[in-house]
Amino acid sequence: MRKFLICTVTLGLIASCTVEDMDDNVSIQNSDKENFEIFNSLDGAMDSFDIISEKAFEDVQSSSKSFQESCVSVELLVSNQENPLPGFEEYDYYSKMILNYTEEQCQFDDWTGKLEYYVAGVFNQKWKDSTIFKNVRGNDGHMFDGYRVAEQNEALSTETIKVFDVVIDGVITEPNGNSYRYTANRNFAFENRFTSEEVITLQESSSVEGITEAFFMKSESVDGAPLVYKVACFNRYNFLKYPVQGSLDFSSSFGINFNIDFGDGACDKEVILTGDNGESIVFDL
Repeated sequence: MRKFLICTVTLGLIASCTVEDMDDNVSIQNSDKENFEIFNSLDGAMDSFDIISEKAFEDVQSSSKSFQESCVSVELLVSNQENPLPGFEEYDYYSKMILNYTEEQCQFDDWTGKLEYYVAGVFNQKWKDSTIFKNVRGNDGHMFDGYRVAEQNEALSTETIKVFDVVIDGVITEPNGNSYRYTANRNFAFENRFTSEEVITLQESSSVEGITEAFFMKSESVDGAPLVYKVACFNRYNFLKYPVQGSLDFSSSFGINFNIDFGDGACDKEVILTGDNGESIVFDL
């Protein structure tokens, strides 16, 4: 319970004050929900930038030779010995694609900006890709300036389940101009990848730190309860917006701490938010 000082002033300018108790459960829950929605919108925007990386890989994979034009440059099998790429020391060759959609004649359907994409080990189970975003603005209005690196975890991958470790670091800006430093360490497991039965299991640790406003929040996967996404639940790509299972703990520098439970695997958008006080609210993503 919060204490509120309630004062009344009579015509004779004599103040009379009393202390009254007011239930603050609702205000705490609303504050939790608002901060979760900020975090979730930024996390969703990063999923959109991941899709840009995936499309870039598809373009590289479909290329049969090197080519260059005003907006796109592709080089296949670049010698790492002749042109060393930091972080790719264990690879003899890599491929790269530069997408420069900053000029008027180079507009793309989903985004604008400049993207440098590098990939190696595609066919030998040692996959690694690196994407550098330079003021890339998605069609939802968010902008990202930073990098994303993904590497296949050979020790955990099997013939049917591919596991990738992902690191993200950069500045993401909302359409309203608010900017945040976004960092994340993710571990993805893909089962039945690129099929209608695809299931993604995700464990992650992420943080968002305000640049244009005071804001700092961290999220951490709950042990034994990774996030689960199912293609069968929602349309392709949209499924990345709605985990259907798993749990995340949130903490912040301003005393807001809560848990989000995404459910038991059923195909819905319902989540349960539980605050430090043990009170819970249910809402849809």
